[in-house]
Amino acid sequence: MKLSLCALIFSVQIAHAGLEKYSSLVAADKYPFAEPEPNAIRVTYLGVNGFQFETNGQALLVDPYFTRVGLLSAGLNRPIQSNPTRVSEGLKHIRPNVDAVLVTHAHFDHLLDVPEIARRTRGQLIAGATAIRLVESFGISPNKCEIVKPGSARKIGPWTVRVFAAQHDRLFGKVPFEKCNNGRPSPQSSPSGRGRREAAGEGEVTKPPVKASDWCVGEPLAFVIEAAGKRIYIDSGGVPGAPPDSRTRDVDLAILGVALPDSRERFAEAVRQLRPRYILPSHQDDMFAPVDRGFVFGKMTNFPALVREQRREKLSGRLILLDYFRPWTLR
Repeated sequence: MKLSLCALIFSVQIAHAGLEKYSSLVAADKYPFAEPEPNAIRVTYLGVNGFQFETNGQALLVDPYFTRVGLLSAGLNRPIQSNPTRVSEGLKHIRPNVDAVLVTHAHFDHLLDVPEIARRTRGQLIAGATAIRLVESFGISPNKCEIVKPGSARKIGPWTVRVFAAQHDRLFGKVPFEKCNNGRPSPQSSPSGRGRREAAGEGEVTKPPVKASDWCVGEPLAFVIEAAGKRIYIDSGGVPGAPPDSRTRDVDLAILGVALPDSRERFAEAVRQLRPRYILPSHQDDMFAPVDRGFVFGKMTNFPALVREQRREKLSGRLILLDYFRPWTLR
């Protein structure tokens, strides 16, 4: 895996430009500082696969990540850590207190900042077993953490959160960082493991993760978030032939990770299953660039291909984009 990531460093092309070319697809509220409307959900994109959802004065976070570890550090598997300054800057754009922080899987670009964000926002952490154990290794109280599995459902303030199994897309044929620092394979690392998600992540993490590879994938999850009469589906990617759960359809907003070719290849089948009103491709910005650089498409993403596929396949739903920290209200 380390060799694959090193190859990535030396083989990727310059990232695509920002959102200017797609300004007609960028959704944003006219009055971003007004309180969210009743019976609506305001969505704020935080970068990578991070989001804040707000309704009736309450907030929920998914995969908040502001540190933006550099490509060289990740590719060479060097020690990494959460950047308190960047976390502080990012938190200026979200509510000071949140009901919960949901995490789709345990890679550093989804989980690295969560221990500090959980401390500051007092949000309940909801994630798979591996992610919870990694966070607890930083001293976060188990009382503030809850392990969930596919099939779980939780009521948190105005939010109902339903949990579904997901799969992580592959980089050069393998799931990145698929083994945990105790040598235990993640449940997606083999076909037999995928059928035993409920047993994954067992065993204590004895010390906090240090290198990028210590933040192993864990148990990939997808969520359906319900509030204010709206339903939002969110995942961080997937693989062809594994669309969202068949019980999940007719959602108002589908947020689909499209960072790598696998997830773009399953894009159409995911949209057909979900039948959303709005489609928001996510995890397609340059996750290694600081947020203050502005939105830049990632080095391995291909948004134009998604636009063409949506038109060619006549997929249901309006395709949209969100810019960093510019709220948009789902009505």
